[in-house]
Amino acid sequence: MKLFLLKPDFTDPDRDREGTLYYCPHNAIVEGVLKYYPQLEKEIEIIYIDFKRPRPLVIAEIGEENQSCPVLVANKNEAEDKTGYFSAYGDKLFINDENLILKYFAEKFRIGIAH
Repeated sequence: MKLFLLKPDFTDPDRDREGTLYYCPHNAIVEGVLKYYPQLEKEIEIIYIDFKRPRPLVIAEIGEENQSCPVLVANKNEAEDKTGYFSAYGDKLFINDENLILKYFAEKFRIGIAH
C-alpha cells in the first residue's frame, strides 16, 4: 500500500509569480494523523512528491486523470474494498479524498477518528 503526499513549501506559478511558498491543507491533515499514529508508517509506504504536474509516480500507478494528492494506492489483492471508499484503475484501488483515507486508516488499523 502506497500513500502519495505532496512535499510542502512548493511554489505555484499559476497562482503567483512572487515565489510564495505553499503547503496543501489536504495533505497536511493526513501528515498530521501520520504523526499522531507513527505505527502507520510501518504499514504504508509513504512517498513524497513534487507539486508540479505531471506527477509521474502517481500516473504510473493510477493514470494521469487520477494524480491528485493525497492518494492511497493499493493492489486489488492487498486491500479488500468492503468500505466502498476505493476507486479502481486496472489492477489498482485508490482513495484520493483525505477524509476517506483517514476513515479507512481508522477501520483498517484501528486508529482514532476525527471528533
